[in-house]
Amino acid sequence: HRAFTDLGGILRTSHLGSIISNEGASWKSGALQSELRLKSLRVERLGEGGWETPLLELGDRTTMLFAANGSGKSPVVRMLASALGFPNNFRAEILEKCSAVVLHAEVDGKPLTIRRALEAKNGDFYATIDFDGKQTEHYSEGSFSIALFELLGLKPPRLVSNKGTEAQPYIATLLPLFYLIQGHGYSAAYRAPSSFIADQFAEMVRFAFGLNPKHSFEVKKSLIEEKDALEAQTRKIVAAQRVFEYQSRGVDDSDANQAALQLNSENLTQQIDGLRASVDAKGTASSTLTELLRQKDMQIRARQLELFELRNRVAGIETIRAEIDGEVKTLSLNEEALGVFKSFQEICRVPNCGLFLGSSESYGKNLLYLKDQIKDLERNSQRAEIRAEQLTGRLEELTAERQTLVDNLESPSTSGTDQLVTAVQALTKQLVGVQSELARISGLKDERSKLFKLEQERDRIQDRIEGLANTGKADHAFNDLRRKLRELTVKWMDLLDTTSVSRNVDIDLNLRFTFGGETLETIGSGGTSSTTSRLVLAIHAALLEAYLADKTRPFRFLILDTPKQDELHTADLARYLTELEKMCEANDAQLLFSSTEYEHPTAKQDKRWLPSYRGPEKPMYLGRRADLLPEAKAGSDLDDGM
Repeated sequence: HRAFTDLGGILRTSHLGSIISNEGASWKSGALQSELRLKSLRVERLGEGGWETPLLELGDRTTMLFAANGSGKSPVVRMLASALGFPNNFRAEILEKCSAVVLHAEVDGKPLTIRRALEAKNGDFYATIDFDGKQTEHYSEGSFSIALFELLGLKPPRLVSNKGTEAQPYIATLLPLFYLIQGHGYSAAYRAPSSFIADQFAEMVRFAFGLNPKHSFEVKKSLIEEKDALEAQTRKIVAAQRVFEYQSRGVDDSDANQAALQLNSENLTQQIDGLRASVDAKGTASSTLTELLRQKDMQIRARQLELFELRNRVAGIETIRAEIDGEVKTLSLNEEALGVFKSFQEICRVPNCGLFLGSSESYGKNLLYLKDQIKDLERNSQRAEIRAEQLTGRLEELTAERQTLVDNLESPSTSGTDQLVTAVQALTKQLVGVQSELARISGLKDERSKLFKLEQERDRIQDRIEGLANTGKADHAFNDLRRKLRELTVKWMDLLDTTSVSRNVDIDLNLRFTFGGETLETIGSGGTSSTTSRLVLAIHAALLEAYLADKTRPFRFLILDTPKQDELHTADLARYLTELEKMCEANDAQLLFSSTEYEHPTAKQDKRWLPSYRGPEKPMYLGRRADLLPEAKAGSDLDDGM
């Protein structure tokens, strides 16, 4: 895995629609995609005794390499892939004798030249791209891939790696859709030099077909941010709930109670104003104090009744708790008895026989239920005791206030002015209490509104998370592609005469192909077989046919490096290649394949690459200039200055 960090970030947004639309735009360039046509290939020698090739021109429709095993077909095909950005993986003798591979191509009719150096080590990278009068140098696969994608009108998406970090595709991850490497390339539907992107095959197909990614890094990043926001919002809600619960203790915030308190406040205000304006201060104050005393007695009786009920409730809770404790002890005794009973071997000779499994599970559930009940009772008891303490304190205050009123009414030394002051003070205290209660109700309603808004925002965050999590799943365009690939795969399976395999083809969201429930790995028994090779060829032909349906897509070629002819009947391979040629000709595409045994007929618009150099035992594709065969020398176009 090589981290891809060249492209920079895009604007952060948490809005789902913006994220998805931005991500969709990241798949495709604003400009139209450009068609890539391969024109010729040449390998340059390293030193006077190095190996090279003549100029190898590609056919407009078909290019065939036909030669015996060991003549160097696969290295030449691999040279073409190398020029397109595929990792070098050549034998040491090739690296010691070849300096570079040069690919000439056209992009929308404009000449493109790619020169890829063959360094001393396969892992090193250096390439130049000459296009439209400008040359660029590239020292990494990442840089090269960005340049070539851009040149073809493609903008690679920001994907997610297998480790959860940001990753972006290379040419080397996309090319396996159009290039089957010799050997293991025919054992699976997708074989890349490295697999570091989550669901890499599906992501590359989505990229190639211009669909939104399944795992967008931007979406994942936003998903993480939204989950963090949800966690923070939940903490706010919990804090707000605690404040609300604390403020709501002993508060009746119903509209009826609020209206009653408001009316009481107005009455108290009127009474105070009336006392202040009264001519008969003593008589008015005395009657007011008498009324206040009556109200105080009513308040004391109400609090005493509530306290009595609370104490009865606490006593009842203790009784119920004692009964539940008894049930817990009974359950424990029953479990102990069960243990003794199970110890008798005459009943159950096998350890863990399961005979008493139901009893054990029932015991566990009942015990858990009873313990939960005890916890609930303890919480209720604690709340009742706290309320009882509050009532006791309030009763003491009310009793003291009542005594003050009694003293003022019964004391012979109390003047009318003193009674007036006492009455006003008592009424004012009541008014302050009522207004305080109204303020608590108002504050409680504000807290409820705040809590409601916080919960609304949490719901919105959860909706965004759900939308982000479903991105790439409910993808109608991708589902249509899967259905199309299913039909085309069956078509090409029939054309290859693929027997003993179900035509009930299923393609899941990760683009895993199954045939009647069997995977390629199962069919091939973990390796390759005639059936596996046929299925892989059918899948890639189906992919190409679906891909070529859009005339604007750039990669209009298929490279087949030595299909396993020992596992395929010649007639089946011939029929397959003929149909591929028809499809390529109809869609302005190119087919390149190498063959050892089957010599496919070619037409005027096609090219054959034959070995051009003398070898120890057979003609070779790579060789010294001095070993160039006469028939190849006559048609060669080598530059003596190389």
